[in-house]
Amino acid sequence: METLEIKSFEPYHIGTKLQPHVDLDILASKLRKALKEKEYEGTEKPVVELPIKIEPPREILGVKKEVRVELNLPATALNTIGEKPENVIEVFREVNSLLPELNYDLEATVVFYEIIANIIIESTKPPREMINKALKIDLRPLNGMGKVVVDSFRIINVSPTERQGAIRMIVAPNPSNPNTMFLVRLVYRAPKKEGIELFHKKLQSKVLKVIQSLE
Repeated sequence: METLEIKSFEPYHIGTKLQPHVDLDILASKLRKALKEKEYEGTEKPVVELPIKIEPPREILGVKKEVRVELNLPATALNTIGEKPENVIEVFREVNSLLPELNYDLEATVVFYEIIANIIIESTKPPREMINKALKIDLRPLNGMGKVVVDSFRIINVSPTERQGAIRMIVAPNPSNPNTMFLVRLVYRAPKKEGIELFHKKLQSKVLKVIQSLE
């Protein structure tokens, strides 16, 4: 029986996808001020003098408990990003509670919420060996091409409902340490923030159970 342990999140990201009509400059100005009042760090917008104005793709609005609150400008998204899920969910809750206070109706402003996580899991058995044995695929047609194995797989829910949310998960050996570490790339989307809260609570146990089932 293998032993599995989640070692890190690189990173843990909870995003709020915004409607295209949201003016990001106005939102950034309002949130920066509100976050400063909540004692977030680094909420002053830096002044950069350039002959041509170049907007950064991401604008950090504040930092708290090593969690960044940032606007992803090309994606029109308000994100909370860190390495500790318990801190990220706390900041996510606080930031989203500020939006109604700043006169943003969530139903009219938000398209969906999502969790994005790269999860590093330590294993006492080689991940590639576990995956290759668990997935029953006939590789004999590839004989003569050296040692051929299956070392990753993808999971999605094909017809997600609003209650379930949509999940995509890729499981593979961690390229940086393939003999003892799994890398799980996970994206979960839900139309309501309550769905994010519920999935967040069970995320770690769900992921570990999927990996344990390879045994």
